[in-house]
Amino acid sequence: MLTLAIWIAIVIALAATASALLRAAAAANEEQQAKAESLGFARLILTSIFGVVIGQGLVPAGLPWWATALISVALMAALLFGTQWLASRFGHRPVGQWLLKSLQRVVNSWHLLFTPLSLPKEDQPEEFEQDLLDSVEEFGDTIVREIMVPRVDMATVGGGATLAEAMQVLLARGYSRVPVTGKNIDDIVGVLYLKDTARALYEHRLDFAKTEASALARPPVFVPESMPVETLLKQLQTTNRHIAIVVDEYGGVAGLVTLEDVIEEIVGEIADEYDRSAADVEHLEDGSLRVNARFPLFDLGEILELELEDEDVDSVGGLLAKELGRLPARGDSVVFSGLQFTADKIEGRRKRLTSVLVRRNEDLDDAKAAFGGHDND
Repeated sequence: MLTLAIWIAIVIALAATASALLRAAAAANEEQQAKAESLGFARLILTSIFGVVIGQGLVPAGLPWWATALISVALMAALLFGTQWLASRFGHRPVGQWLLKSLQRVVNSWHLLFTPLSLPKEDQPEEFEQDLLDSVEEFGDTIVREIMVPRVDMATVGGGATLAEAMQVLLARGYSRVPVTGKNIDDIVGVLYLKDTARALYEHRLDFAKTEASALARPPVFVPESMPVETLLKQLQTTNRHIAIVVDEYGGVAGLVTLEDVIEEIVGEIADEYDRSAADVEHLEDGSLRVNARFPLFDLGEILELELEDEDVDSVGGLLAKELGRLPARGDSVVFSGLQFTADKIEGRRKRLTSVLVRRNEDLDDAKAAFGGHDND
């Protein structure tokens, strides 16, 4: 019995040694690296079987159980560390590559046998890939209203404005396209492109001080706010446009949507190197607050122990835009209910307002009294 166990143990030890050498050789070969982990599991399993065989072979010797267990564990450790040493010395050398090539069929069989154990998560998508798959699945259910830039955040150029004035808006906001209005914001007569404006200056030598922006504006594309985003993407591709004006059910302008908005709906927010995530409310040393532009106006009132409400807007940034009557630029400031709101940071390719500085008046009692008699309508 002991002799048979010894011979079986020798064969298993040789197989474990071969698997260790093959694993090291596969790890050093770019084409075989995927099989290295499964070969490592094969070595561990063979080493465990080796220990069991040794233990069973020592049973007829009549040794105490603890002695049998100790001998088995010691021989398993010797085999494990011995094969590891041999693999580190010879696995990456020509002899290891020769062995890997010679036993390729055996390696493939071991790989198929032990891959489910060694690589249980290989076919599972990473977190980003899963988010991307989820976004694609939800893409067909998303409508334009959910991704558009709201009307209050739109930057526009009046149709009577000159090209010089329009160029100032384009450069100040960092946009490549801007809607051109007629009588009011609900009357979009076209879209002015920065490249068209630059071409008119340098190629056609137009008089920027006299030429109106509407003269170079391209016809706008109008889409309903209820249009599926998938349909919008096809329309933008068909018309070779990157921007569309969104209208509501009554024909008024609800906002605008760009090709970038559509892409971000799939892959997530596209931020440049200047974009930074910030806390909703940051207390500054001078006693003022730096508030996220999307922070609810009501919640800000709770922090300042004031009842801040407005029937038309819900966010701090929306309030600033409403009081200014236009899209805020950095440094723009308004006073509302005894508080001073100042546009702080403009970030991203869309040049959105991201934070607002909020300061109390020196006399808080007067601020509260002013709010008590102030009508927000």
